[in-house]
Amino acid sequence: MTQSTARTTRTLLGLALAAAPLAAATTASATDAGNLAEVRAATARYHDIDRAIADGYRLASGCVPNMGYHYQRGIAATGDDLAPTSPEILVYAPRPNGSLRLVAVEYATWDADAALLGRAFDAPHGDGPPFHTLHAWVWQGNPNGTFAPLNPNVRC
Repeated sequence: MTQSTARTTRTLLGLALAAAPLAAATTASATDAGNLAEVRAATARYHDIDRAIADGYRLASGCVPNMGYHYQRGIAATGDDLAPTSPEILVYAPRPNGSLRLVAVEYATWDADAALLGRAFDAPHGDGPPFHTLHAWVWQGNPNGTFAPLNPNVRC
């Protein structure tokens, strides 16, 4: 192999290796977008909080800073009981006029090994709930990420 061919081969290999994580990230993002679109479609009716209440969601917290009000209808016993389109908790943020707007869904389980939407759950912490949770900020942008537990854009 000539020195020029070897240099070209190394350059192409380097470009391919550099592009591999980008391709994986793009694939993961496309998968996330599809899954989150399903979550949004399944929960769109809950912009009307009366529909959430009619479907069994009950106020479970006061306004939690950087989260909002939690309306809960259960806790999944195991990871197998979780479904992306049927969240255990709906999260609402207050509007200036006092009404509430749907900002996120939250999944809750007692199963420490649970995963959903390709993500592991957050462990119980501090004064929080005693179960494992996963937030998905599908109705409110979050600069910390779609699956981050706290959202600085939500104020109580």
